[in-house]
Amino acid sequence: MLLDAVWHFRRLILEALGSDLLEERDFVEKIAECNPKNYQIWHHKRWLAEKLGPGVANKEHEFTMKILAIDAKNYHAWSHRQWVLQTLGGWESELQYCNQLLEEDVFNNSAWNQRYLVITRSPLLGGLTVMRDSEVDYTIESIVANPQNESPWRYLKGLYKGENNLLVADERISDVCVKVLKNDWSCVFALSLLLDLLRLGLQPSDELKVTLEPTRNSDPEMAGADLATTICCILQKCDPLRVNYWSWYKTTLSSHIS
Repeated sequence: MLLDAVWHFRRLILEALGSDLLEERDFVEKIAECNPKNYQIWHHKRWLAEKLGPGVANKEHEFTMKILAIDAKNYHAWSHRQWVLQTLGGWESELQYCNQLLEEDVFNNSAWNQRYLVITRSPLLGGLTVMRDSEVDYTIESIVANPQNESPWRYLKGLYKGENNLLVADERISDVCVKVLKNDWSCVFALSLLLDLLRLGLQPSDELKVTLEPTRNSDPEMAGADLATTICCILQKCDPLRVNYWSWYKTTLSSHIS
């Protein structure tokens, strides 16, 4: 609380004296580089950026890039970057920046989160409806390369948020699940997404049935079970941390899914 009061008092002094806020920004950035997780500094930096206006957006982005190059998951840097984008602008190269981060580390969940912000909020890209098709292709490519990376699976579902009918209708979604399961029948992310699709009305393809058939026939509990129940049984075995959840889920399934 005392530090908050000190920073607040500093802002009062800066305004009363009509101080050069660009000099103040340079001063604060030097401190932030040594204390990148100090939220009071980031709060002060936001105040400065708001006072200075849209003309400083690119400089703010450059600074957050510097911090994120050191710690790619710094919450304060990401929060500041998102605030600057939505308040002051600087969207022009943000998708490219996300691409760069994911090329460097495809497991960077923060970069996936930022990518979603860009495609849904950027005034330059046309919104999710316009971007969805190309983003699905991009995400599927990432999934195939690293099936055990949870981030693109979550991102893929997010691309259809609130539009489950489109999620089920897009054959690419179930196809990538089948493709992954052919190589690894125990991939939790592919299995759980398929289960969601079945609950939403997906009519399982013959290829999907054939893919799961060996596993289905290897366990007496699964023999003769519908496809959704089979997937739940598999998940109980390959996702032990959530075995109770999958056990409960299995009791909620309708027998008409087969």
